[in-house]
Amino acid sequence: MLRCVSVICLLVTGWLWGDAALIFTKAQLAPVLIRSAWADSLQNGGAMKPWPWADTWPVARLQVPELNVDQFVLYGANGASLPFGPGHLTGSSAPGYGGTVIIAGHRDTHFAFMPDLEPGHEIRLQGRNGLINVYRVKNQEVIDARQSLLESHNDVDQLILVTCEPADMLDYRGPWRLVTVARRD
Repeated sequence: MLRCVSVICLLVTGWLWGDAALIFTKAQLAPVLIRSAWADSLQNGGAMKPWPWADTWPVARLQVPELNVDQFVLYGANGASLPFGPGHLTGSSAPGYGGTVIIAGHRDTHFAFMPDLEPGHEIRLQGRNGLINVYRVKNQEVIDARQSLLESHNDVDQLILVTCEPADMLDYRGPWRLVTVARRD
């Protein structure tokens, strides 16, 4: 009986270690595949998935030189894309074109830099068309998502970055959002 329990424990331990290794490998490999898909998208002009079964693909490159931020924005701000990078809200303007572009990201990973953004900081956003739009941070505020809606305006060239707030709490899923608005130079 003791041998049977020992074998079962070893099998379960091996399975859990294998699962952990798979998660670690995916976390290391995903950015490499996303970067490659972005390069292919720029070259071919179309949406290129980073892996065949992906539910998302890169639609923009986001850079904040003052904070050493260089990330790829993925299609859709949902559970399929946000673990791998910031996501473009599909109701907003496409990155690289005019209008209001809205991008969301997790506060504890890809958008952890947001509290450090200050008025005047430069944000570069490259769309799949290859053009780089330069934005300047105008303001940052905390809003209640139950009472304030983020609106996309086609006649205003701006970039809105949004993440959960407060950024320093470990487990918070409340209605507060940190919103940064940047206007196109």
